[in-house]
Amino acid sequence: MILSFMVQAQVKIHSHNDYTHPKPFYDAIENKAFSIEADVFLVKHTLIVAHSRKEIKGKNTLEKLYLKPIRALSKKDKYYTFQLMIDFKDNFDLTYPVLLKALKKYKNSFEKNGMKISVVISGNRPADSTFHQYKELFFDGLPNHQYPSEDLNKVVMISDNFATYSKWKGVGEISDQDKEKLQKVINDAHQIGKPFRFWNAPDYEACWELLCSLGADIINTDQVATATNYFKTN
Repeated sequence: MILSFMVQAQVKIHSHNDYTHPKPFYDAIENKAFSIEADVFLVKHTLIVAHSRKEIKGKNTLEKLYLKPIRALSKKDKYYTFQLMIDFKDNFDLTYPVLLKALKKYKNSFEKNGMKISVVISGNRPADSTFHQYKELFFDGLPNHQYPSEDLNKVVMISDNFATYSKWKGVGEISDQDKEKLQKVINDAHQIGKPFRFWNAPDYEACWELLCSLGADIINTDQVATATNYFKTN
């Protein structure tokens, strides 16, 4: 199936667990990824990037892997608008002040010539009704949440677990029933004016194609270069 020009133009790439890639941050930047994800743990007043506590390495700080590279990027002509998604693995109220302090140190690197890097929080988030209080942050939203209008303005997209809607593994045909469930949650997000992303979806061309055909706006992938090339050439 050949994707339409309209779908190609609209689809965006989310670099899932970006820190596990061969060149964290830089692989995503080279492919103009729309969204770059880093999971963080709070360790002795420092934000450490890791998928789980057992994988924590002290040298892999958020500052080293992402904030310093963003500052370096701001001095080059490769700068463009994208979002840095930070998935809080620990308590929000404890983690937020540490992140805010780090962001203030690099605040001049997050906007250049009208282009802006947004910081989006996922994982452990504050109460929905308080989103508007965090002027420097945006949030990854959830389906079936009734966000007050001022807080909905801080939600950049709606995301959910693919496996909640289907057990399809990307091989063979997906059932019509599952397809309808996927379609509904995407449509619900669009009804409130938000783009939609599935995480934990099969990371194969067949699934990328399916999700695009259903109107998913953002493709969650561990294969940034491959997915980017796919949408450029199909």
